[in-house]
Amino acid sequence: MALSSWDEKAQAAFEKIVDAIPESMREAVQPQLITMIEKKAAGSRVTVEVIEKMVREDLPEPQKSMMMGALGLSEATPEAKTAEPVQLNWEGDSEKLVDKIMEVIPEMLRGAVKPKFLDFIKTKAGQSAVVTEGLVVDAIKEMNPPEPYMSQIIKVLAAREGIDLSKVDEILSKHQRRQEELVSVFHELQEEYSYLPKEAIDKVREYLNVPLSMAYRVATSYKAFSLEPKGKHVVKVCDGIACHLKDSDKLYEELKGNSDDRFTLEKARCIGCCGPAPMAIVDGEYGDSEWVREKVTKF
Repeated sequence: MALSSWDEKAQAAFEKIVDAIPESMREAVQPQLITMIEKKAAGSRVTVEVIEKMVREDLPEPQKSMMMGALGLSEATPEAKTAEPVQLNWEGDSEKLVDKIMEVIPEMLRGAVKPKFLDFIKTKAGQSAVVTEGLVVDAIKEMNPPEPYMSQIIKVLAAREGIDLSKVDEILSKHQRRQEELVSVFHELQEEYSYLPKEAIDKVREYLNVPLSMAYRVATSYKAFSLEPKGKHVVKVCDGIACHLKDSDKLYEELKGNSDDRFTLEKARCIGCCGPAPMAIVDGEYGDSEWVREKVTKF
């Protein structure tokens, strides 16, 4: 693309900006940037100063910080006073999590992006300035860095929880990018992970272009879905009238006393096998109280 009205230094600065853009986005973003820069020049020759002014005044975050980092610009304008250092009270591994997230950002951009991220975290932390790992996760999701950085950050968060997101990619590859696919995808995720990991939900909603509120409304409306990890086995004690009268509550409490990460214990509505009540379901199989006790001891 010809930049005949630009001086050489401006062209060199523009190349730095383009290099900071994810390769998959450059073809679409480059013409938009040129239009914004030339509009800023208002018919005059484009100089480095024009480009820097456009970046400072016209770009939203986090693109602004990333472009400023590429140009070696500080956040403050020359006339502005140096901001006081951000003072935060880190809990657990929250500070290490920030460092892990920053590793995703190209080194040349971190100097501009990290202070902005820390300021955003401080705002969310409020007067206490206490930062938890959950707050860091919420902050990066609200900032919503452009791709491919957000996908890479989601992988960092998933690895922290021990979640293999490659399974999510396999599931999504079988579905079209339509909101109508959400329930079907969630069923496959539930079967794969035994629950719906938050990182997986984020990946799914981005792929299907589903709003966050809609994704969580579906995830919490269907009893087939769970937002909490389940054990390797799922045990459901029937709480229908017949089973209730045959002390299904006592069976539930007995199993609850023995439950651990080997199995998840739940109550179920009448399962239609009232003869040998109380009844239970273990991983889709039906049986009476003695049967379920024996099953549980073998887990």
